[in-house]
Amino acid sequence: MSQIENFAFFDEEEAKRVFEELKQYTYGVVKRVERKVKKVYPPPLHSLTSLQREANKKLGFSAKKTLDVAQMLYETYKVISYPRTESRYLATSNRPLVEEILKKLGREDLIPRVAEVGRRVFDDSKLTDHHAIIPLDRAKNLPPDGAKVYDLILKRFLAVFYPPYVYESILILTEVGNKYLFLTRLRRTLDPGWRVVYGFKPEGEGEIPDLRVGDRVKKVDQRLEKKKTEPPPRYTEGTLLKEMERLGLGTPATRAQIIETLKARKYVTKRGKVLVPTEKGRELIEKLKTSKVASPEMTAEWEKKLEEIHLKGLGYRGYLQFLEAIKGFTAEEVNRLKETTFEVSENFKTSKRRAKRKTYRRGKKSR
Repeated sequence: MSQIENFAFFDEEEAKRVFEELKQYTYGVVKRVERKVKKVYPPPLHSLTSLQREANKKLGFSAKKTLDVAQMLYETYKVISYPRTESRYLATSNRPLVEEILKKLGREDLIPRVAEVGRRVFDDSKLTDHHAIIPLDRAKNLPPDGAKVYDLILKRFLAVFYPPYVYESILILTEVGNKYLFLTRLRRTLDPGWRVVYGFKPEGEGEIPDLRVGDRVKKVDQRLEKKKTEPPPRYTEGTLLKEMERLGLGTPATRAQIIETLKARKYVTKRGKVLVPTEKGRELIEKLKTSKVASPEMTAEWEKKLEEIHLKGLGYRGYLQFLEAIKGFTAEEVNRLKETTFEVSENFKTSKRRAKRKTYRRGKKSR
């Protein structure tokens, strides 16, 4: 894998000037070579959110569909552990269970690694009510979607007991015309490690030149390209789940339903794999942008306070205090929103496909 980092100009005339100047040079001189061996350890076991993200990216499944399929694998086929979990680790007491599972899967070769992986897999301090999602047995006669989700869980489980992916990172700095510097990045696989579980083969990396400082290198191509910067990509369900997890919105068991509610109420719609806000959704956020209702931080804070009722043993009194605070906040917001007008156009299936505008005010609607 190689990459030559080219010049980037915002002034087209300056770019053309440099391009013409570089035409006169056939050779460059290597000014610096850096070689580093790097390791990439396997990703941790699956939580429900990480499983939903991977299923969305690789299979195109919605978050709800992945949850439903995982629940089926757990309840009906009994081939995976409890899926509604936010943990990505196992308890140290689970080591005998893991060894037994590896035997059932026919992977006795990985059993010695169970004692070697340490806190990357077995970490009591990072457990929640349930441990990570893992396979419990071989899967037979699963429906197609079930087999696909099970395969994601199985591969992640096996991968954590493999050695790291090891590669050599090479950086080459080349000077042209005693003035311009070009940066080349190369990568050479030394050990595929856990990536073999996913079918990785170190192909297409090309020949790695054994360059030294002072070596002359020949220019083989020169191009001037006009490009545009790209805006941030729209959310898919997978990337939205990641952002919800980062912001502390919802729980692994409720995030899928939150997304489904947004779609059902037509605040967002799917366009291929991406989620696109509708006019209705944009209007809602525009009118609520000064309200805490639209604040992820407020929602995360509520989730935190609910959790503290349990963790701090606040009991029924803590519940009542939380409820009274919510009631006060809700009353304040409702009174403020009574004076807000929401206007959304909706397309109806008429012969002329006319766009009609509805105005919503104080809970009533008029046309």
